[in-house]
Amino acid sequence: MSHMPSPTAKRIAAVSVAAAIALGVSGCTTSEPTEPQTGAAIEFDANGRPILDDDYSIQVAAAAGVTVDTTAFVAEPPYDIAAIVQGPTNGWGTTFDAVMNDAFEQSGKVGNLMYVPWDFATENQTKGIEDAIAADVDAILLTSLSRAGLVSAVERATEAGIPVITCMAGVQTDAYTAEVSRDIPLMGFSTADEIATKLDGKGKVVMLHGIAGADAAEFWKSGALAAFSQYPGIEIVSEQYANWSAAEAMDVMRTVIAQEPDVDAVWVGGLEMGPSVIEAFKEAGAELPIIGGTNPTNGFLRLAIENDLEFSVAPFPPGAAQECVNVVLDTLEGKPVAKYTDVIDLMDGVAPYNESEAEKWYEPDFNDDFIGPKVVSDEVYIAAGFGR
Repeated sequence: MSHMPSPTAKRIAAVSVAAAIALGVSGCTTSEPTEPQTGAAIEFDANGRPILDDDYSIQVAAAAGVTVDTTAFVAEPPYDIAAIVQGPTNGWGTTFDAVMNDAFEQSGKVGNLMYVPWDFATENQTKGIEDAIAADVDAILLTSLSRAGLVSAVERATEAGIPVITCMAGVQTDAYTAEVSRDIPLMGFSTADEIATKLDGKGKVVMLHGIAGADAAEFWKSGALAAFSQYPGIEIVSEQYANWSAAEAMDVMRTVIAQEPDVDAVWVGGLEMGPSVIEAFKEAGAELPIIGGTNPTNGFLRLAIENDLEFSVAPFPPGAAQECVNVVLDTLEGKPVAKYTDVIDLMDGVAPYNESEAEKWYEPDFNDDFIGPKVVSDEVYIAAGFGR
């Protein structure tokens, strides 16, 4: 399955890309069904990629192909680095930290690592950047909680002569040095488009999102809505936020299933919630729907295999932390770096896939919280607590 979706005859041209980003919705509220929107058609580029008009897609398009001169940032090792990242709040953050720490350690070039987890507050990241500036670190590796909320802090770091490499979550300014990530809206688009194709363009769909206002959640959502908007026969009967929490997702889905027992598909923006979706349907004795979404976990793949589930997923690899560290080190050595790097071009196991590849990417020696693909030795992951 290609990671670049191509137009199909099922797509209806008279439907809009518009997918409003709802930043103020709380965790377990009931949303009104989303009605199909009409307007301008979605256009596709020469590679079959949808041309989306959200802020992230526009910024990525502007950064594509740009090379950054980093000679002004050359420093002598050992380096002082600030890692202002998500932290071990779930399997994704724990996997990310394990890979990042291993990459810094293997380099032998880092003397001091200032580690700042976000603890679900943009203010913590802002303070972390300010502390990094005060400490005059050589570089900042940033996984931002808010593209808009960290603009001023990143601009201050750049003005202080500190390169900022964003990793798997960026900022809404061009003041950063380099971004290493995935095309987040496209992940939502490709998985939702695959669901709609599997449903022959018609059916009832539930959408389950992560943290309201968090950039990954909102841009996954906007991309998915853009895809679904092409199919007037797709009815989004419920949208919910469950904060990327398995427990909250279970509670939400129990309520949804009681209200809408005959849904055809569930699209999940963050499949750490996927096992809860599967278990909620099984608990209710309801037929499992098609499931699609982003960031498949090992637990989701295990349950998909056990239940012969039809699905479509787009990985959001925490193992990309390795490439982010490489870009940090290249920057401090004065090597030219790409303004934007999509790790789909660098890592196996990152392109979207479906049930036909479930066993290929499932890791039976690791527990359900692990998120692949693997990029370091098994020992690193086991030491981080992912052994079965």
